Amino acid sequence: MKIAAFDFDGTLHHPGDPNGGFTPADLAAIQAWREAGHLAISATGRSRSALAYGMRGSGLTFDYQVLSNGASAATGDNRELIFGYTIDTDVLHKAIDAFGERAGLAVYGTTIGPIDGVFADNTGGISHFTEHFTPMTRADIPEHEFAVVPLWVPDNESLRREVVAWAESLDGDYTVAQNQEYVDIMAPGRTKGAGVIELIERLGFDRADVELYTFGDSWNDMSMHAIADHSYSFDHSPADVREATDHVISRVADALSPR
Repeated sequence: MKIAAFDFDGTLHHPGDPNGGFTPADLAAIQAWREAGHLAISATGRSRSALAYGMRGSGLTFDYQVLSNGASAATGDNRELIFGYTIDTDVLHKAIDAFGERAGLAVYGTTIGPIDGVFADNTGGISHFTEHFTPMTRADIPEHEFAVVPLWVPDNESLRREVVAWAESLDGDYTVAQNQEYVDIMAPGRTKGAGVIELIERLGFDRADVELYTFGDSWNDMSMHAIADHSYSFDHSPADVREATDHVISRVADALSPR
């Protein structure tokens, strides 16, 4: 069995692309891959609702979805949750305490359900990732099961480093994942690599019987690249991500072949 795992933002979805954010050749390559009998899965930091929002109108179809940096997984049609690991909501309270009034960043909570929340946004900007999120307060926290506490830190590397250091200092051995603008906090042990492996096992495959291809452009993709048989980063990826993969490409269609 061949399985290809795709990051979404920066790998398949590019907000500035004139074709609705997607490269038609990439979408055609994924369709041909699936028609050849191989599996295509997402491996994204996005939640169920955020991925569905990002894919709207594209025609992109996955067989399965690994979501929330490996904290959850769903069927390709997003109707059934396969697994979900929630984070202690105390982390969300601490994030609001530490950064809820801090200029230059936003505090979100993404769930294993249909709604994601904005708890603070002091960036002065609009993120295509979170423009559909629901405004929430602390009073809303008990009503939801949160998989990730994402902190958006655009255009400020020093502040992003501060947020990473704060997240890594939390008691509880939480997993901290970073891409170019987001710092994500998940339950202990949850990574994209862990999520892909768990999905493979839950589908009834032995890892030794799977040829795994991974496509991802950023640091939070490195855990799945580490377990892949064939790993691909991109020309725009950070240098250490490019160095950690087998191949560096310009777009998915350059490497994904149904044969």
